[in-house]
Amino acid sequence: MSSARSGLTIVIVSWNTRELLLAALAAVLPLDPVRGEVIVVDNASDDGSPDAIEARFPDVRVIRNERNLGFAGGVNVGLRAAREPYVLLLNSDTLVRGDAIAKLLAYAEAHPKAGIVGPRVLNEDGSLQESRFRFPSLLNLFLAASYLYKLFPHSRWFNRERMGGADVRLPAQVDAVSGCCFLMRRDMLERIGLLDETFFMYAEETDLCWRAWRAGYEVHYAPVGEIVHLGGGSSRLARRRNFLEFRRSILRFFAKHRGRGQAELARVLLLAFLLLRVPYWAVGAARSRNEAREQLANYVAAIRFLCQPIPRLLTNVPTRPGP
Repeated sequence: MSSARSGLTIVIVSWNTRELLLAALAAVLPLDPVRGEVIVVDNASDDGSPDAIEARFPDVRVIRNERNLGFAGGVNVGLRAAREPYVLLLNSDTLVRGDAIAKLLAYAEAHPKAGIVGPRVLNEDGSLQESRFRFPSLLNLFLAASYLYKLFPHSRWFNRERMGGADVRLPAQVDAVSGCCFLMRRDMLERIGLLDETFFMYAEETDLCWRAWRAGYEVHYAPVGEIVHLGGGSSRLARRRNFLEFRRSILRFFAKHRGRGQAELARVLLLAFLLLRVPYWAVGAARSRNEAREQLANYVAAIRFLCQPIPRLLTNVPTRPGP
Protein backbone atom coordinates (compact mmCIF):
# COMPACT_ATOMS: atom_id res chain seq x y z
CA MET A 1 0.00 0.00 0.00
CA SER A 2 1.36 3.42 -0.94
CA SER A 3 2.26 5.96 1.72
CA ALA A 4 -0.37 8.50 2.75
CA ARG A 5 -0.02 11.93 1.17
CA SER A 6 -2.68 13.91 3.06
CA GLY A 7 -2.35 15.40 6.50
CA LEU A 8 -4.06 14.22 9.66
CA THR A 9 -5.41 15.79 12.84
CA ILE A 10 -5.60 13.45 15.83
CA VAL A 11 -8.24 14.46 18.39
CA ILE A 12 -8.15 12.94 21.89
CA VAL A 13 -10.77 13.79 24.50
CA SER A 14 -9.82 13.25 28.12
CA TRP A 15 -11.44 13.50 31.54
CA ASN A 16 -9.16 12.63 34.47
CA THR A 17 -7.13 10.03 32.58
CA ARG A 18 -3.68 11.58 33.09
CA GLU A 19 -1.48 8.48 33.08
CA LEU A 20 -3.41 6.70 30.33
CA LEU A 21 -3.34 9.85 28.23
CA LEU A 22 0.41 10.34 28.62
CA ALA A 23 0.97 6.71 27.59
CA ALA A 24 -1.33 7.13 24.57
CA LEU A 25 0.56 10.22 23.42
CA ALA A 26 3.92 8.53 23.91
CA ALA A 27 2.74 5.66 21.67
CA VAL A 28 1.45 7.90 18.91
CA LEU A 29 4.23 10.51 18.77
CA PRO A 30 6.09 11.42 16.71
CA LEU A 31 3.63 11.32 13.83
CA ASP A 32 6.22 10.77 11.10
CA PRO A 33 5.78 9.67 8.35
CA VAL A 34 2.32 11.23 8.69
CA ARG A 35 2.02 14.99 8.37
CA GLY A 36 -0.30 16.35 10.98
CA GLU A 37 -1.15 17.66 14.41
CA VAL A 38 -2.43 16.34 17.75
CA ILE A 39 -5.16 18.09 19.71
CA VAL A 40 -6.11 17.05 23.24
CA VAL A 41 -9.44 18.36 24.45
CA ASP A 42 -9.59 18.26 28.24
CA ASN A 43 -13.08 18.05 29.75
CA ALA A 44 -12.33 20.01 32.94
CA SER A 45 -10.07 17.40 34.53
CA ASP A 46 -8.82 17.94 38.06
CA ASP A 47 -5.90 15.49 37.88
CA GLY A 48 -3.37 17.84 36.28
CA SER A 49 -3.72 16.32 32.80
CA PRO A 50 -3.40 19.56 30.77
CA ASP A 51 -0.27 20.75 32.62
CA ALA A 52 1.35 17.32 32.33
CA ILE A 53 0.75 17.20 28.58
CA GLU A 54 2.11 20.68 27.97
CA ALA A 55 5.22 19.89 30.01
CA ARG A 56 5.97 16.55 28.36
CA PHE A 57 4.59 17.08 24.84
CA PRO A 58 4.97 20.77 23.98
CA ASP A 59 3.95 20.21 20.34
CA VAL A 60 0.53 18.90 21.35
CA ARG A 61 -2.22 21.49 21.29
CA VAL A 62 -4.27 21.39 24.50
CA ILE A 63 -7.77 22.86 24.63
CA ARG A 64 -9.13 23.25 28.16
CA ASN A 65 -12.90 23.12 28.48
CA GLU A 66 -14.36 24.93 31.48
CA ARG A 67 -16.81 22.09 32.10
CA ASN A 68 -17.30 18.47 31.11
CA LEU A 69 -18.97 18.55 27.70
CA GLY A 70 -19.12 14.76 27.40
CA PHE A 71 -17.36 12.78 24.71
CA ALA A 72 -19.35 14.11 21.76
CA GLY A 73 -19.14 17.71 22.95
CA GLY A 74 -15.41 17.42 23.58
CA VAL A 75 -14.78 15.81 20.20
CA ASN A 76 -16.66 18.60 18.44
CA VAL A 77 -14.42 21.19 20.07
CA GLY A 78 -11.45 19.34 18.60
CA LEU A 79 -13.07 18.87 15.20
CA ARG A 80 -13.74 22.59 14.89
CA ALA A 81 -10.08 23.26 15.61
CA ALA A 82 -8.77 20.60 13.18
CA ARG A 83 -6.89 21.88 10.13
CA GLU A 84 -6.02 18.73 8.16
CA PRO A 85 -8.19 16.90 5.57
CA TYR A 86 -8.42 13.76 7.73
CA VAL A 87 -9.34 13.55 11.42
CA LEU A 88 -8.64 10.59 13.70
CA LEU A 89 -10.59 10.26 16.93
CA LEU A 90 -8.46 8.36 19.42
CA ASN A 91 -9.45 7.37 22.95
CA SER A 92 -7.12 8.29 25.78
CA ASP A 93 -7.02 4.61 26.84
CA THR A 94 -5.50 3.35 23.59
CA LEU A 95 -1.98 2.41 22.54
CA VAL A 96 -1.10 2.67 18.85
CA ARG A 97 1.10 -0.13 17.55
CA GLY A 98 3.85 0.76 15.11
CA ASP A 99 2.79 2.62 11.97
CA ALA A 100 -0.90 1.72 12.33
CA ILE A 101 -2.00 5.33 11.82
CA ALA A 102 -0.01 5.75 8.61
CA LYS A 103 -1.44 2.49 7.27
CA LEU A 104 -4.98 3.49 8.19
CA LEU A 105 -4.58 6.84 6.47
CA ALA A 106 -3.11 5.19 3.36
CA TYR A 107 -6.08 2.79 3.27
CA ALA A 108 -8.51 5.72 3.40
CA GLU A 109 -6.74 7.45 0.54
CA ALA A 110 -6.91 4.24 -1.51
CA HIS A 111 -10.69 4.01 -0.89
CA PRO A 112 -12.14 7.43 -1.68
CA LYS A 113 -15.74 6.33 -1.00
CA ALA A 114 -14.85 5.45 2.59
CA GLY A 115 -15.88 8.38 4.77
CA ILE A 116 -15.06 6.50 7.99
CA VAL A 117 -12.41 3.81 8.58
CA GLY A 118 -11.63 1.79 11.72
CA PRO A 119 -8.64 -0.53 12.36
CA ARG A 120 -8.28 -3.89 14.06
CA VAL A 121 -8.57 -3.38 17.83
CA LEU A 122 -6.93 -5.60 20.45
CA ASN A 123 -7.50 -6.06 24.16
CA GLU A 124 -4.64 -5.54 26.58
CA ASP A 125 -3.88 -9.29 26.53
CA GLY A 126 -3.58 -9.30 22.73
CA SER A 127 -6.94 -10.91 22.06
CA LEU A 128 -9.25 -9.43 19.45
CA GLN A 129 -11.71 -6.77 20.60
CA GLU A 130 -14.96 -6.40 18.71
CA SER A 131 -14.77 -3.19 16.73
CA ARG A 132 -17.20 -3.57 13.79
CA PHE A 133 -20.94 -3.73 14.16
CA ARG A 134 -24.34 -3.77 12.54
CA PHE A 135 -26.66 -0.91 13.41
CA PRO A 136 -28.87 -1.35 16.50
CA SER A 137 -32.21 -3.02 15.81
CA LEU A 138 -34.80 -4.74 17.97
CA LEU A 139 -33.55 -8.14 16.84
CA ASN A 140 -29.93 -7.27 17.55
CA LEU A 141 -30.90 -5.84 20.92
CA PHE A 142 -32.77 -9.02 21.84
CA LEU A 143 -29.87 -11.27 20.82
CA ALA A 144 -27.42 -9.14 22.79
CA ALA A 145 -29.53 -8.59 25.90
CA SER A 146 -30.44 -12.30 26.10
CA TYR A 147 -26.76 -13.30 25.78
CA LEU A 148 -27.58 -15.57 22.85
CA TYR A 149 -24.67 -13.99 21.01
CA LYS A 150 -22.35 -15.30 23.73
CA LEU A 151 -23.72 -18.82 23.40
CA PHE A 152 -23.12 -18.75 19.64
CA PRO A 153 -20.25 -16.29 19.10
CA HIS A 154 -19.40 -17.58 15.62
CA SER A 155 -22.96 -17.57 14.35
CA ARG A 156 -23.79 -15.06 11.62
CA TRP A 157 -27.35 -15.02 12.97
CA PHE A 158 -27.11 -15.05 16.78
CA ASN A 159 -24.02 -12.82 16.81
CA ARG A 160 -25.12 -10.73 13.85
CA GLU A 161 -24.65 -7.37 15.61
CA ARG A 162 -20.94 -8.15 16.11
CA MET A 163 -20.66 -9.80 12.70
CA GLY A 164 -19.91 -13.26 14.07
CA GLY A 165 -18.39 -15.68 11.60
CA ALA A 166 -16.86 -13.00 9.37
CA ASP A 167 -13.11 -13.16 8.73
CA VAL A 168 -11.46 -10.47 10.89
CA ARG A 169 -8.34 -10.58 8.72
CA LEU A 170 -10.13 -9.13 5.72
CA PRO A 171 -11.20 -5.52 5.14
CA ALA A 172 -14.94 -5.06 4.74
CA GLN A 173 -17.72 -2.55 4.44
CA VAL A 174 -19.61 -2.51 7.74
CA ASP A 175 -22.43 -0.53 9.32
CA ALA A 176 -20.30 0.99 12.06
CA VAL A 177 -16.85 0.79 13.66
CA SER A 178 -15.68 1.38 17.21
CA GLY A 179 -15.21 4.97 18.27
CA CYS A 180 -11.97 4.20 20.15
CA CYS A 181 -10.06 4.74 16.87
CA PHE A 182 -12.15 6.41 14.21
CA LEU A 183 -10.70 7.94 11.03
CA MET A 184 -12.89 10.42 9.13
CA ARG A 185 -12.71 12.72 6.13
CA ARG A 186 -13.15 16.32 7.15
CA ASP A 187 -15.08 17.13 3.97
CA MET A 188 -17.59 14.45 4.97
CA LEU A 189 -18.06 16.16 8.33
CA GLU A 190 -18.62 19.46 6.58
CA ARG A 191 -21.42 17.80 4.66
CA ILE A 192 -23.17 15.68 7.31
CA GLY A 193 -22.30 17.64 10.45
CA LEU A 194 -20.32 16.90 13.60
CA LEU A 195 -21.17 14.47 16.39
CA ASP A 196 -24.65 14.76 17.87
CA GLU A 197 -24.08 16.20 21.34
CA THR A 198 -27.37 14.86 22.65
CA PHE A 199 -25.37 11.62 22.95
CA PHE A 200 -23.32 12.57 26.01
CA MET A 201 -21.26 9.41 25.59
CA TYR A 202 -21.83 6.10 23.77
CA ALA A 203 -23.55 5.60 20.38
CA GLU A 204 -22.44 8.96 19.01
CA GLU A 205 -20.06 7.23 16.58
CA THR A 206 -22.82 4.81 15.53
CA ASP A 207 -25.07 7.77 14.85
CA LEU A 208 -22.34 9.38 12.74
CA CYS A 209 -21.84 6.14 10.77
CA TRP A 210 -25.60 6.03 10.11
CA ARG A 211 -25.54 9.59 8.78
CA ALA A 212 -22.45 8.85 6.68
CA TRP A 213 -24.15 5.90 4.96
CA ARG A 214 -27.29 7.99 4.39
CA ALA A 215 -25.19 10.66 2.71
CA GLY A 216 -23.61 8.17 0.29
CA TYR A 217 -20.34 7.46 2.09
CA GLU A 218 -19.06 4.04 3.11
CA VAL A 219 -17.81 2.81 6.47
CA HIS A 220 -14.87 0.39 6.33
CA TYR A 221 -13.23 -2.00 8.74
CA ALA A 222 -9.54 -2.04 7.71
CA PRO A 223 -7.27 -4.51 9.54
CA VAL A 224 -4.13 -2.89 8.10
CA GLY A 225 -2.86 -1.78 11.50
CA GLU A 226 -3.57 -2.48 15.15
CA ILE A 227 -4.27 -0.49 18.26
CA VAL A 228 -4.69 -1.72 21.83
CA HIS A 229 -7.80 -0.50 23.62
CA LEU A 230 -7.33 -0.86 27.35
CA GLY A 231 -10.97 -0.07 28.07
CA GLY A 232 -12.55 1.87 30.90
CA GLY A 233 -10.61 5.10 30.99
CA SER A 234 -12.89 7.89 32.15
CA SER A 235 -15.86 5.51 32.40
CA ARG A 236 -14.26 3.75 35.38
CA LEU A 237 -14.58 6.99 37.35
CA ALA A 238 -18.36 7.23 37.04
CA ARG A 239 -19.65 3.69 36.62
CA ARG A 240 -23.23 4.26 37.78
CA ARG A 241 -23.72 7.22 35.50
CA ASN A 242 -22.20 5.41 32.54
CA PHE A 243 -24.27 2.29 33.17
CA LEU A 244 -27.37 4.46 32.78
CA GLU A 245 -25.96 6.62 30.01
CA PHE A 246 -25.16 3.60 27.84
CA ARG A 247 -28.79 2.51 27.89
CA ARG A 248 -30.08 6.03 27.37
CA SER A 249 -27.84 6.39 24.30
CA ILE A 250 -29.19 3.16 22.81
CA LEU A 251 -32.73 4.45 23.22
CA ARG A 252 -31.80 7.85 21.81
CA PHE A 253 -30.46 6.10 18.70
CA PHE A 254 -33.73 4.16 18.35
CA ALA A 255 -35.84 7.27 18.86
CA LYS A 256 -33.79 9.26 16.35
CA HIS A 257 -33.44 6.66 13.59
CA ARG A 258 -36.03 3.93 14.20
CA GLY A 259 -38.98 5.93 15.51
CA ARG A 260 -40.83 6.38 18.81
CA GLY A 261 -42.57 2.97 18.62
CA GLN A 262 -39.35 0.97 18.28
CA ALA A 263 -37.72 3.10 20.97
CA GLU A 264 -40.50 2.15 23.40
CA LEU A 265 -40.11 -1.55 22.51
CA ALA A 266 -36.36 -1.26 22.99
CA ARG A 267 -36.96 0.29 26.41
CA VAL A 268 -39.20 -2.64 27.39
CA LEU A 269 -36.58 -5.15 26.19
CA LEU A 270 -33.82 -3.48 28.18
CA LEU A 271 -36.03 -3.28 31.25
CA ALA A 272 -37.10 -6.94 31.00
CA PHE A 273 -33.57 -8.26 30.78
CA LEU A 274 -32.42 -6.11 33.70
CA LEU A 275 -35.26 -7.50 35.80
CA LEU A 276 -34.34 -11.07 34.86
CA ARG A 277 -30.76 -10.59 36.03
CA VAL A 278 -31.51 -8.90 39.34
CA PRO A 279 -31.85 -12.22 41.26
CA TYR A 280 -28.38 -13.32 40.14
CA TRP A 281 -26.73 -10.15 41.46
CA ALA A 282 -28.91 -10.18 44.58
CA VAL A 283 -27.57 -13.64 45.50
CA GLY A 284 -24.03 -12.42 44.97
CA ALA A 285 -24.65 -9.32 47.08
CA ALA A 286 -26.07 -11.49 49.89
CA ARG A 287 -22.77 -13.39 49.89
CA SER A 288 -20.92 -10.13 50.57
CA ARG A 289 -19.36 -9.83 47.13
CA ASN A 290 -18.48 -6.17 46.58
CA GLU A 291 -18.69 -6.44 42.79
CA ALA A 292 -22.16 -7.97 43.03
CA ARG A 293 -23.32 -5.25 45.39
CA GLU A 294 -22.16 -2.57 42.99
CA GLN A 295 -23.81 -4.29 40.03
CA LEU A 296 -27.04 -4.82 41.94
CA ALA A 297 -27.14 -1.11 42.76
CA ASN A 298 -26.50 -0.29 39.09
CA TYR A 299 -29.29 -2.61 37.96
CA VAL A 300 -31.79 -1.17 40.43
CA ALA A 301 -30.89 2.36 39.34
CA ALA A 302 -31.23 1.38 35.67
CA ILE A 303 -34.62 -0.26 36.26
CA ARG A 304 -35.90 2.91 37.92
CA PHE A 305 -34.44 4.97 35.10
CA LEU A 306 -36.03 2.83 32.37
CA CYS A 307 -39.46 2.91 33.99
CA GLN A 308 -39.82 6.41 32.61
CA PRO A 309 -41.51 6.94 29.22
CA ILE A 310 -39.17 7.66 26.32
CA PRO A 311 -39.66 11.47 26.14
CA ARG A 312 -38.92 11.91 29.84
CA LEU A 313 -36.10 9.36 29.80
CA LEU A 314 -34.30 11.15 27.00
CA THR A 315 -34.72 14.48 28.77
CA ASN A 316 -33.75 13.41 32.28
CA VAL A 317 -30.04 12.92 31.78
CA PRO A 318 -28.14 10.83 34.37
CA THR A 319 -26.03 12.90 36.73
CA ARG A 320 -22.91 14.15 34.98
CA PRO A 321 -19.56 14.80 36.65
CA GLY A 322 -17.55 17.97 36.35
CA PRO A 323 -18.25 21.62 37.14
